[in-house]
Amino acid sequence: MSILFRCPCGRSMVAEDDRAGAVVMCPNCRRSLKVPSGKDRGVQISSAPAATKVRTSRLCQRCRKEVSVDSQMCPHCKAILLDAAPVAAAAPAAKAVPVARPAQIAGAGGQPLLYGGARASWFSRLTPGGKAGAIGGAAGFVLVLVLIGCFIYSAWYSGQVTEARETAQKAVSQGRKLENLGKYQDAYELYWVALNYEDYLRDTREARDADLVDAVKARITAFQYLVAQPKVKGSVYWRPKNQQEYDQAMSDLRRNYQTYKEWLSVVADAGLAAAQFALANPANQAAFDGEVGKAMDAYVKFISQTTEQQRAQRTFQQLIEGLRSLCGANRNWAKPAERENYLKNTEGYLNAAKDFASRGDDDLWGR
Repeated sequence: MSILFRCPCGRSMVAEDDRAGAVVMCPNCRRSLKVPSGKDRGVQISSAPAATKVRTSRLCQRCRKEVSVDSQMCPHCKAILLDAAPVAAAAPAAKAVPVARPAQIAGAGGQPLLYGGARASWFSRLTPGGKAGAIGGAAGFVLVLVLIGCFIYSAWYSGQVTEARETAQKAVSQGRKLENLGKYQDAYELYWVALNYEDYLRDTREARDADLVDAVKARITAFQYLVAQPKVKGSVYWRPKNQQEYDQAMSDLRRNYQTYKEWLSVVADAGLAAAQFALANPANQAAFDGEVGKAMDAYVKFISQTTEQQRAQRTFQQLIEGLRSLCGANRNWAKPAERENYLKNTEGYLNAAKDFASRGDDDLWGR
């Protein structure tokens, strides 16, 4: 016989009759319980039926006589026995009664044992307050992870902005020195690297960063006309695609030519002043660098004030050749003959640009 009793949590439990008075543990609420005994034994249920009996013989399918289970041939009719090994035949028994078996039998030391079905999850065994605490703790842990991630990203982004600002400032500072020495390509490459950080500097929405990006872009645009290898597809100069575009461009250029001529003259005068200083002071290259820097700044400003159609005129081409010759003199300062030749070419190109512009004798380059 077995004893059926109930835990206060509502879980039904079964224990063997000889376990009356023993301490067991409820698998649901983990509470230690004492198996009822005496008058409090509770409901008793029948034990499992007796063990089944096993056949030692089987019937021949041909002659229907009993044959030993080990025989492969019937001794009566000599038929080959092909049927499977006999299965245990259940002995007639009383009506079966469902019996719940203990999940674990008590061991030595009187340790409480589990009876009944599977354990409940750890979360279901928590009190309402404990569940609330577990949920709150998990949410807090996730929040901490999110905050840590935001902090790491913020630190990384701040580092990128700092690097972008330093790179752009260094490019402008060192690039201008390279410009004065006539190393246009080297200065151009510095500006191009700094431009890769444009998005970081724009995103700060600070005026100083926006101005820094604009300064880098202005010098890239200006020096793409002076370098041998600009990073553009095709020519840096605008070309009309048809006669209609040409006529329209010429109409616009004539209408704004007076302003263009004034801007061009400012750059040409700065370049001529630098060339004349170098011819008069052949031993003062440091001061000449400063004069070249003034001419370069005037040129960059000129680029920002003109359109690509205006920069496609022949006078602009003469201005470019004059500036190239000016910085060629600086590159060859230690060679007096070559330096003087570059300075003379500078004067020739810049004076020609001013002369043609003053007379309006201009046309689109490449026509």
